[in-house]
Amino acid sequence: MKLHPISLFLLLALGALSASAQALTGDWSGRLDAGQARLSLTFHFTLHEGRYTGSMDSPDQGAYGIEADSVVTDGHRLSVCLSKAGIRYEASLEGDSLLRGTFTQGTARLPLDLRRVDLLAMRPQTPRPPFHYRSEEVSITNPQDGTTLAGTLTLPAGGQPSRAVILLTGSGTQDRDETLFHHRPFFVLADYLTRRGIAVLRCDDRGAGHSTGNPSTATTRTAADDAACMIAYLKTRPEIDSTRIGLLGHSEGGAIAFLTAAHCPEVDFVVSMAGPGVRGDSILLWQNTVMSRLEGMPESKIASLRQLLREVYALAESGLTGEEVIERATRLYEQQMGNKAITAAQRQQLRQQMSVFASPWLRYFLRFDPQDILPGVECHVLALNGDRDTQVEAASNLEGIRQGLREKPGRQVTVKCYPELNHLFQHCTTGLFTEYGQIRETISPEVLADIAAWLNALD
Repeated sequence: MKLHPISLFLLLALGALSASAQALTGDWSGRLDAGQARLSLTFHFTLHEGRYTGSMDSPDQGAYGIEADSVVTDGHRLSVCLSKAGIRYEASLEGDSLLRGTFTQGTARLPLDLRRVDLLAMRPQTPRPPFHYRSEEVSITNPQDGTTLAGTLTLPAGGQPSRAVILLTGSGTQDRDETLFHHRPFFVLADYLTRRGIAVLRCDDRGAGHSTGNPSTATTRTAADDAACMIAYLKTRPEIDSTRIGLLGHSEGGAIAFLTAAHCPEVDFVVSMAGPGVRGDSILLWQNTVMSRLEGMPESKIASLRQLLREVYALAESGLTGEEVIERATRLYEQQMGNKAITAAQRQQLRQQMSVFASPWLRYFLRFDPQDILPGVECHVLALNGDRDTQVEAASNLEGIRQGLREKPGRQVTVKCYPELNHLFQHCTTGLFTEYGQIRETISPEVLADIAAWLNALD
Protein backbone atom coordinates (compact mmCIF):
# COMPACT_ATOMS: atom_id res chain seq x y z
CA MET A 1 0.00 0.00 0.00
CA LYS A 2 1.10 3.57 -0.51
CA LEU A 3 2.31 5.60 2.43
CA HIS A 4 1.03 9.20 2.29
CA PRO A 5 2.99 11.33 2.78
CA ILE A 6 6.63 10.42 3.39
CA SER A 7 8.97 13.36 3.99
CA LEU A 8 12.58 12.91 2.96
CA PHE A 9 15.18 15.04 4.69
CA LEU A 10 18.19 13.82 2.74
CA LEU A 11 18.66 13.23 -0.98
CA LEU A 12 21.94 12.22 -2.55
CA ALA A 13 22.77 11.26 -6.12
CA LEU A 14 25.56 9.29 -7.67
CA GLY A 15 26.57 9.51 -11.28
CA ALA A 16 28.94 8.38 -13.94
CA LEU A 17 32.31 7.29 -12.66
CA SER A 18 35.52 6.87 -14.58
CA ALA A 19 36.06 3.30 -15.72
CA SER A 20 39.47 3.47 -14.08
CA ALA A 21 37.81 3.23 -10.66
CA GLN A 22 36.67 -0.36 -11.08
CA ALA A 23 37.23 -1.07 -7.38
CA LEU A 24 34.09 0.97 -6.69
CA THR A 25 31.76 -1.60 -8.28
CA GLY A 26 29.31 -2.98 -5.75
CA ASP A 27 27.43 -1.82 -2.65
CA TRP A 28 28.73 0.46 0.11
CA SER A 29 27.11 1.33 3.43
CA GLY A 30 27.79 3.73 6.28
CA ARG A 31 26.09 5.81 8.98
CA LEU A 32 25.85 9.58 9.00
CA ASP A 33 25.97 10.88 12.58
CA ALA A 34 24.08 14.19 12.62
CA GLY A 35 23.77 14.59 16.38
CA GLN A 36 20.22 13.61 17.32
CA ALA A 37 19.78 11.67 14.08
CA ARG A 38 21.88 8.81 12.73
CA LEU A 39 21.09 7.89 9.15
CA SER A 40 22.14 4.71 7.39
CA LEU A 41 23.16 5.26 3.78
CA THR A 42 23.88 2.65 1.11
CA PHE A 43 25.40 3.39 -2.28
CA HIS A 44 25.25 1.09 -5.31
CA PHE A 45 27.75 1.32 -8.18
CA THR A 46 27.42 -0.58 -11.47
CA LEU A 47 29.82 -0.52 -14.41
CA HIS A 48 27.99 -0.30 -17.74
CA GLU A 49 29.60 0.26 -21.14
CA GLY A 50 32.74 1.69 -19.60
CA ARG A 51 30.94 4.08 -17.24
CA TYR A 52 29.70 3.78 -13.70
CA THR A 53 26.11 4.44 -12.78
CA GLY A 54 24.78 4.38 -9.27
CA SER A 55 21.99 4.93 -6.82
CA MET A 56 21.59 5.56 -3.12
CA ASP A 57 19.30 4.32 -0.37
CA SER A 58 18.43 5.99 2.92
CA PRO A 59 16.65 3.09 4.69
CA ASP A 60 15.87 5.03 7.87
CA GLN A 61 13.81 7.44 5.77
CA GLY A 62 12.28 4.81 3.50
CA ALA A 63 14.10 6.24 0.47
CA TYR A 64 15.42 3.65 -1.98
CA GLY A 65 16.82 3.67 -5.49
CA ILE A 66 17.63 7.40 -5.69
CA GLU A 67 19.04 7.85 -9.19
CA ALA A 68 22.65 8.80 -9.89
CA ASP A 69 23.48 12.42 -10.74
CA SER A 70 27.17 13.42 -10.92
CA VAL A 71 30.40 11.97 -9.55
CA VAL A 72 34.04 12.75 -10.30
CA THR A 73 36.77 10.23 -9.58
CA ASP A 74 40.31 9.43 -10.57
CA GLY A 75 40.23 5.95 -9.12
CA HIS A 76 41.64 7.10 -5.78
CA ARG A 77 39.58 10.17 -4.87
CA LEU A 78 35.83 10.49 -5.17
CA SER A 79 33.72 13.66 -5.22
CA VAL A 80 29.92 13.35 -5.23
CA CYS A 81 27.79 16.47 -5.69
CA LEU A 82 24.10 17.25 -5.55
CA SER A 83 23.86 20.96 -6.23
CA LYS A 84 20.08 21.26 -5.76
CA ALA A 85 20.36 19.96 -2.20
CA GLY A 86 23.67 21.70 -1.50
CA ILE A 87 25.33 18.34 -0.78
CA ARG A 88 28.89 17.25 -1.42
CA TYR A 89 30.56 13.98 -0.45
CA GLU A 90 34.32 13.68 -0.87
CA ALA A 91 36.20 10.50 -0.08
CA SER A 92 39.36 8.56 -0.67
CA LEU A 93 39.37 4.88 -1.55
CA GLU A 94 41.45 2.86 0.92
CA GLY A 95 42.10 -0.62 -0.41
CA ASP A 96 39.03 -2.09 -2.07
CA SER A 97 36.64 -2.06 0.88
CA LEU A 98 36.65 1.40 2.48
CA LEU A 99 35.68 4.90 1.33
CA ARG A 100 36.79 7.38 3.99
CA GLY A 101 35.18 10.73 3.46
CA THR A 102 33.30 13.86 4.50
CA PHE A 103 29.66 14.74 3.92
CA THR A 104 28.89 18.45 3.53
CA GLN A 105 25.50 20.12 3.45
CA GLY A 106 25.21 23.84 4.01
CA THR A 107 27.50 24.73 6.89
CA ALA A 108 27.55 21.19 8.30
CA ARG A 109 30.57 18.99 7.64
CA LEU A 110 30.24 15.44 8.93
CA PRO A 111 32.46 12.37 8.63
CA LEU A 112 30.96 9.59 6.54
CA ASP A 113 32.86 6.36 5.93
CA LEU A 114 31.40 3.76 3.60
CA ARG A 115 32.32 0.09 3.68
CA ARG A 116 31.69 -2.53 1.06
CA VAL A 117 28.77 -4.83 1.91
CA ASP A 118 27.31 -8.01 0.43
CA LEU A 119 23.60 -7.31 -0.06
CA LEU A 120 22.94 -10.83 -1.33
CA ALA A 121 24.12 -12.17 2.02
CA MET A 122 21.65 -9.76 3.67
CA ARG A 123 18.78 -11.28 1.63
CA PRO A 124 19.35 -15.02 2.05
CA GLN A 125 16.01 -16.04 0.50
CA THR A 126 16.76 -14.43 -2.88
CA PRO A 127 16.92 -17.41 -5.28
CA ARG A 128 20.25 -18.42 -6.76
CA PRO A 129 21.05 -20.81 -9.60
CA PRO A 130 20.94 -23.55 -10.59
CA PHE A 131 17.24 -23.30 -11.36
CA HIS A 132 15.69 -26.66 -12.12
CA TYR A 133 12.87 -25.23 -14.21
CA ARG A 134 12.40 -23.20 -17.39
CA SER A 135 12.37 -19.41 -17.22
CA GLU A 136 11.11 -17.47 -20.22
CA GLU A 137 10.82 -13.75 -20.94
CA VAL A 138 7.37 -12.91 -22.31
CA SER A 139 5.57 -9.89 -23.75
CA ILE A 140 1.78 -9.42 -23.42
CA THR A 141 -0.24 -6.68 -25.12
CA ASN A 142 -3.41 -5.16 -23.70
CA PRO A 143 -5.50 -4.56 -26.85
CA GLN A 144 -7.57 -1.84 -25.17
CA ASP A 145 -4.75 0.71 -25.29
CA GLY A 146 -1.74 -1.10 -26.76
CA THR A 147 0.18 -1.26 -23.49
CA THR A 148 2.88 -3.94 -23.52
CA LEU A 149 3.50 -5.87 -20.32
CA ALA A 150 6.93 -7.46 -19.99
CA GLY A 151 7.27 -10.41 -17.69
CA THR A 152 8.83 -13.72 -16.73
CA LEU A 153 7.09 -17.08 -17.00
CA THR A 154 8.60 -19.91 -14.98
CA LEU A 155 7.56 -23.43 -15.94
CA PRO A 156 8.11 -26.54 -13.81
CA ALA A 157 10.01 -29.52 -15.16
CA GLY A 158 7.93 -32.28 -16.67
CA GLY A 159 5.73 -32.55 -19.70
CA GLN A 160 2.23 -32.35 -18.17
CA PRO A 161 0.17 -29.11 -18.34
CA SER A 162 0.45 -27.47 -14.94
CA ARG A 163 -1.50 -25.19 -12.66
CA ALA A 164 -0.49 -21.54 -13.10
CA VAL A 165 -0.61 -18.49 -10.86
CA ILE A 166 -0.28 -14.84 -11.89
CA LEU A 167 1.41 -12.58 -9.32
CA LEU A 168 -0.10 -9.08 -8.91
CA THR A 169 1.85 -6.36 -7.12
CA GLY A 170 0.64 -3.84 -4.57
CA SER A 171 0.20 -0.10 -5.10
CA GLY A 172 2.86 2.05 -6.68
CA THR A 173 4.81 1.38 -9.86
CA GLN A 174 6.63 -1.88 -9.17
CA ASP A 175 8.73 -4.33 -11.11
CA ARG A 176 7.88 -7.99 -11.64
CA ASP A 177 9.76 -9.05 -8.49
CA GLU A 178 7.93 -6.45 -6.34
CA THR A 179 11.42 -5.27 -5.35
CA LEU A 180 11.38 -3.35 -2.08
CA PHE A 181 14.32 -2.57 0.22
CA HIS A 182 16.37 -5.06 -1.84
CA HIS A 183 13.87 -7.78 -1.02
CA ARG A 184 12.39 -9.49 -4.10
CA PRO A 185 9.32 -11.25 -2.69
CA PHE A 186 7.75 -12.18 -6.03
CA PHE A 187 11.04 -13.74 -7.21
CA VAL A 188 11.08 -15.74 -3.97
CA LEU A 189 7.44 -16.79 -4.47
CA ALA A 190 7.90 -17.68 -8.14
CA ASP A 191 10.95 -19.81 -7.42
CA TYR A 192 9.33 -21.58 -4.46
CA LEU A 193 6.09 -22.40 -6.29
CA THR A 194 7.68 -23.41 -9.59
CA ARG A 195 9.97 -25.86 -7.80
CA ARG A 196 6.77 -27.43 -6.46
CA GLY A 197 5.08 -27.93 -9.80
CA ILE A 198 3.22 -24.62 -10.26
CA ALA A 199 3.88 -22.33 -13.22
CA VAL A 200 4.19 -18.63 -12.34
CA LEU A 201 3.77 -15.48 -14.44
CA ARG A 202 4.92 -12.16 -13.04
CA CYS A 203 5.02 -8.89 -15.00
CA ASP A 204 6.40 -5.39 -14.58
CA ASP A 205 3.67 -2.85 -13.81
CA ARG A 206 2.80 -0.24 -16.42
CA GLY A 207 5.77 2.10 -16.75
CA ALA A 208 8.07 -0.13 -14.68
CA GLY A 209 10.94 -2.26 -15.92
CA HIS A 210 10.37 -3.14 -19.57
CA SER A 211 6.61 -2.56 -19.61
CA THR A 212 5.13 0.39 -21.47
CA GLY A 213 2.16 2.51 -20.43
CA ASN A 214 1.60 5.57 -18.28
CA PRO A 215 1.49 4.73 -14.55
CA SER A 216 0.11 8.18 -13.67
CA THR A 217 -3.22 7.32 -15.28
CA ALA A 218 -3.41 3.71 -14.04
CA THR A 219 -5.95 2.59 -11.45
CA THR A 220 -6.95 -0.65 -9.73
CA ARG A 221 -9.43 -1.17 -12.59
CA THR A 222 -6.65 -0.73 -15.18
CA ALA A 223 -4.52 -3.29 -13.37
CA ALA A 224 -7.43 -5.75 -13.40
CA ASP A 225 -7.74 -5.31 -17.16
CA ASP A 226 -4.03 -6.09 -17.48
CA ALA A 227 -4.47 -9.18 -15.30
CA ALA A 228 -7.24 -10.40 -17.60
CA CYS A 229 -4.81 -10.08 -20.52
CA MET A 230 -2.29 -12.20 -18.62
CA ILE A 231 -4.95 -14.88 -18.12
CA ALA A 232 -5.75 -14.83 -21.84
CA TYR A 233 -2.06 -15.21 -22.65
CA LEU A 234 -1.58 -18.20 -20.33
CA LYS A 235 -4.57 -19.94 -21.94
CA THR A 236 -2.61 -19.98 -25.22
CA ARG A 237 0.32 -21.83 -23.67
CA PRO A 238 0.25 -25.64 -24.08
CA GLU A 239 2.34 -26.04 -20.91
CA ILE A 240 -0.52 -24.56 -18.84
CA ASP A 241 -3.76 -26.25 -17.81
CA SER A 242 -6.24 -23.55 -18.84
CA THR A 243 -8.78 -24.74 -16.25
CA ARG A 244 -6.34 -24.20 -13.36
CA ILE A 245 -5.22 -20.57 -13.78
CA GLY A 246 -5.47 -18.31 -10.75
CA LEU A 247 -4.24 -15.06 -9.22
CA LEU A 248 -2.08 -14.16 -6.24
CA GLY A 249 -2.17 -10.52 -5.20
CA HIS A 250 -0.24 -8.75 -2.48
CA SER A 251 -1.74 -5.67 -0.81
CA GLU A 252 -3.65 -3.75 -3.51
CA GLY A 253 -2.85 -6.75 -5.70
CA GLY A 254 -5.44 -8.63 -3.63
CA ALA A 255 -8.08 -6.10 -4.70
CA ILE A 256 -6.91 -6.45 -8.31
CA ALA A 257 -7.20 -10.24 -8.03
CA PHE A 258 -10.76 -10.15 -6.64
CA LEU A 259 -11.84 -7.52 -9.18
CA THR A 260 -10.45 -9.65 -12.01
CA ALA A 261 -12.01 -12.85 -10.68
CA ALA A 262 -15.43 -11.18 -10.37
CA HIS A 263 -15.35 -10.40 -14.11
CA CYS A 264 -13.50 -13.51 -15.34
CA PRO A 265 -15.37 -16.68 -14.33
CA GLU A 266 -12.51 -18.83 -15.67
CA VAL A 267 -10.30 -17.81 -12.72
CA ASP A 268 -9.79 -20.98 -10.66
CA PHE A 269 -8.50 -19.43 -7.43
CA VAL A 270 -7.40 -16.23 -5.70
CA VAL A 271 -4.69 -15.94 -3.07
CA SER A 272 -4.93 -12.62 -1.22
CA MET A 273 -1.83 -11.65 0.74
CA ALA A 274 -2.69 -8.66 2.95
CA GLY A 275 -5.40 -7.67 0.50
CA PRO A 276 -8.28 -5.31 1.32
CA GLY A 277 -11.65 -6.47 2.59
CA VAL A 278 -12.97 -3.00 3.49
CA ARG A 279 -13.19 0.35 1.64
CA GLY A 280 -9.99 2.02 0.53
CA ASP A 281 -10.61 5.24 2.50
CA SER A 282 -11.07 3.20 5.69
CA ILE A 283 -7.78 1.36 5.05
CA LEU A 284 -5.77 4.55 4.51
CA LEU A 285 -7.34 6.31 7.49
CA TRP A 286 -6.49 3.35 9.75
CA GLN A 287 -3.00 3.16 8.25
CA ASN A 288 -2.22 6.79 9.03
CA THR A 289 -3.68 6.44 12.53
CA VAL A 290 -1.76 3.35 13.60
CA MET A 291 1.53 4.56 12.14
CA SER A 292 1.21 7.94 13.86
CA ARG A 293 0.46 6.20 17.15
CA LEU A 294 3.43 3.83 16.86
CA GLU A 295 5.68 6.78 16.06
CA GLY A 296 4.60 8.49 19.27
CA MET A 297 2.24 11.20 18.04
CA PRO A 298 -0.02 12.54 20.84
CA GLU A 299 -3.64 11.38 20.67
CA SER A 300 -4.90 14.96 20.33
CA LYS A 301 -2.83 15.43 17.18
CA ILE A 302 -3.91 12.05 15.84
CA ALA A 303 -7.55 13.13 16.24
CA SER A 304 -6.83 16.34 14.29
CA LEU A 305 -5.01 14.36 11.61
CA ARG A 306 -7.92 11.93 11.24
CA GLN A 307 -10.41 14.78 10.82
CA LEU A 308 -8.19 16.47 8.25
CA LEU A 309 -7.76 13.24 6.29
CA ARG A 310 -11.52 12.61 6.29
CA GLU A 311 -12.10 16.04 4.77
CA VAL A 312 -9.35 15.62 2.18
CA TYR A 313 -10.55 12.13 1.27
CA ALA A 314 -14.07 13.52 0.79
CA LEU A 315 -12.67 16.03 -1.69
CA ALA A 316 -10.81 13.31 -3.58
CA GLU A 317 -13.94 11.12 -3.71
CA SER A 318 -16.12 13.98 -4.97
CA GLY A 319 -16.77 15.00 -8.57
CA LEU A 320 -14.40 17.97 -8.34
CA THR A 321 -11.73 18.41 -10.99
CA GLY A 322 -8.16 17.52 -10.11
CA GLU A 323 -7.19 21.19 -9.86
CA GLU A 324 -10.13 21.91 -7.54
CA VAL A 325 -9.15 18.98 -5.30
CA ILE A 326 -5.56 20.24 -5.06
CA GLU A 327 -6.57 23.82 -4.27
CA ARG A 328 -9.19 22.92 -1.65
CA ALA A 329 -6.92 20.34 -0.02
CA THR A 330 -4.16 22.94 0.15
CA ARG A 331 -6.52 25.38 1.89
CA LEU A 332 -7.50 22.69 4.42
CA TYR A 333 -3.86 22.08 5.28
CA GLU A 334 -3.26 25.83 5.59
CA GLN A 335 -6.16 26.04 8.04
CA GLN A 336 -4.71 23.09 9.96
CA MET A 337 -1.48 25.09 10.30
CA GLY A 338 -3.42 28.05 11.71
CA ASN A 339 -3.33 30.04 8.45
CA LYS A 340 0.25 31.01 9.16
CA ALA A 341 1.84 33.15 6.48
CA ILE A 342 3.85 31.07 4.03
CA THR A 343 5.89 32.04 0.99
CA ALA A 344 4.76 31.41 -2.55
CA ALA A 345 7.42 28.72 -2.85
CA GLN A 346 6.19 26.98 0.31
CA ARG A 347 2.62 27.05 -0.94
CA GLN A 348 3.66 25.61 -4.27
CA GLN A 349 5.45 22.82 -2.43
CA LEU A 350 2.31 22.17 -0.37
CA ARG A 351 0.22 22.06 -3.54
CA GLN A 352 2.64 19.54 -5.00
CA GLN A 353 2.18 17.33 -1.93
CA MET A 354 -1.60 17.65 -2.22
CA SER A 355 -1.55 16.60 -5.88
CA VAL A 356 -1.50 12.94 -4.78
CA PHE A 357 -5.15 13.35 -3.76
CA ALA A 358 -6.01 14.30 -7.34
CA SER A 359 -4.31 11.24 -8.86
CA PRO A 360 -6.60 8.80 -10.71
CA TRP A 361 -5.21 5.90 -8.67
CA LEU A 362 -5.98 7.38 -5.25
CA ARG A 363 -9.39 8.75 -6.25
CA TYR A 364 -10.39 5.28 -7.47
CA PHE A 365 -8.89 3.41 -4.52
CA LEU A 366 -10.52 5.61 -1.86
CA ARG A 367 -13.94 4.70 -3.26
CA PHE A 368 -13.10 1.06 -3.92
CA ASP A 369 -15.23 -1.26 -1.75
CA PRO A 370 -14.47 -5.01 -1.91
CA GLN A 371 -17.98 -5.70 -0.60
CA ASP A 372 -19.31 -4.60 -4.00
CA ILE A 373 -17.34 -7.27 -5.89
CA LEU A 374 -16.72 -10.16 -3.48
CA PRO A 375 -20.25 -11.62 -3.91
CA GLY A 376 -19.40 -12.08 -7.59
CA VAL A 377 -16.21 -14.05 -6.90
CA GLU A 378 -16.98 -17.74 -7.48
CA CYS A 379 -13.50 -19.32 -7.26
CA HIS A 380 -11.48 -20.86 -4.41
CA VAL A 381 -9.98 -18.24 -2.06
CA LEU A 382 -7.02 -18.21 0.31
CA ALA A 383 -6.82 -14.97 2.34
CA LEU A 384 -3.74 -14.33 4.49
CA ASN A 385 -2.45 -11.52 6.67
CA GLY A 386 -0.10 -10.86 9.58
CA ASP A 387 -1.27 -9.47 12.91
CA ARG A 388 1.49 -6.82 12.89
CA ASP A 389 0.53 -5.39 9.52
CA THR A 390 0.43 -1.58 9.92
CA GLN A 391 -0.78 -0.93 6.37
CA VAL A 392 -3.78 -3.28 6.01
CA GLU A 393 -5.33 -4.23 9.33
CA ALA A 394 -5.52 -8.01 9.54
CA ALA A 395 -8.70 -8.50 11.61
CA SER A 396 -11.15 -6.20 9.80
CA ASN A 397 -9.90 -6.95 6.28
CA LEU A 398 -9.79 -10.73 6.68
CA GLU A 399 -13.27 -10.66 8.18
CA GLY A 400 -14.44 -8.41 5.35
CA ILE A 401 -13.23 -10.95 2.80
CA ARG A 402 -14.84 -13.82 4.70
CA GLN A 403 -18.18 -12.03 5.00
CA GLY A 404 -18.18 -10.76 1.42
CA LEU A 405 -17.83 -14.18 -0.21
CA ARG A 406 -21.12 -15.99 -0.76
CA GLU A 407 -21.62 -19.59 0.31
CA LYS A 408 -20.93 -21.97 -2.57
CA PRO A 409 -20.89 -25.77 -2.33
CA GLY A 410 -17.48 -27.30 -3.08
CA ARG A 411 -15.56 -24.05 -2.89
CA GLN A 412 -12.44 -23.87 -0.72
CA VAL A 413 -12.24 -20.68 1.35
CA THR A 414 -9.37 -20.47 3.83
CA VAL A 415 -8.61 -17.42 5.99
CA LYS A 416 -5.51 -17.28 8.17
CA CYS A 417 -3.79 -14.64 10.31
CA TYR A 418 -0.15 -15.18 11.27
CA PRO A 419 1.30 -13.92 14.55
CA GLU A 420 4.22 -11.46 14.51
CA LEU A 421 4.21 -10.96 10.72
CA ASN A 422 4.11 -7.55 9.01
CA HIS A 423 2.67 -6.36 5.71
CA LEU A 424 5.43 -8.14 3.79
CA PHE A 425 4.91 -11.34 5.83
CA GLN A 426 8.24 -10.92 7.59
CA HIS A 427 8.73 -11.71 11.27
CA CYS A 428 9.04 -8.29 12.86
CA THR A 429 8.99 -6.22 16.05
CA THR A 430 6.75 -3.21 15.37
CA GLY A 431 5.39 -3.75 11.88
CA LEU A 432 6.42 -0.24 10.79
CA PHE A 433 7.66 0.13 7.21
CA THR A 434 11.00 1.42 8.54
CA GLU A 435 11.72 -2.16 9.66
CA TYR A 436 11.24 -3.76 6.26
CA GLY A 437 14.74 -3.09 4.98
CA GLN A 438 16.38 -4.05 8.28
CA ILE A 439 14.92 -7.57 8.28
CA ARG A 440 16.86 -10.33 6.52
CA GLU A 441 13.80 -12.49 5.94
CA THR A 442 11.87 -11.76 2.74
CA ILE A 443 8.80 -13.96 3.34
CA SER A 444 8.06 -16.26 6.25
CA PRO A 445 8.83 -19.88 5.24
CA GLU A 446 5.55 -20.92 6.89
CA VAL A 447 3.60 -18.65 4.56
CA LEU A 448 5.41 -19.98 1.50
CA ALA A 449 4.72 -23.56 2.55
CA ASP A 450 1.04 -22.84 3.28
CA ILE A 451 0.46 -21.24 -0.13
CA ALA A 452 2.10 -24.11 -2.03
CA ALA A 453 0.29 -26.76 0.01
CA TRP A 454 -3.11 -25.04 -0.40
CA LEU A 455 -2.67 -24.70 -4.18
CA ASN A 456 -1.55 -28.28 -4.67
CA ALA A 457 -4.41 -29.54 -2.49
CA LEU A 458 -6.93 -28.05 -4.94
CA ASP A 459 -6.23 -30.90 -7.38
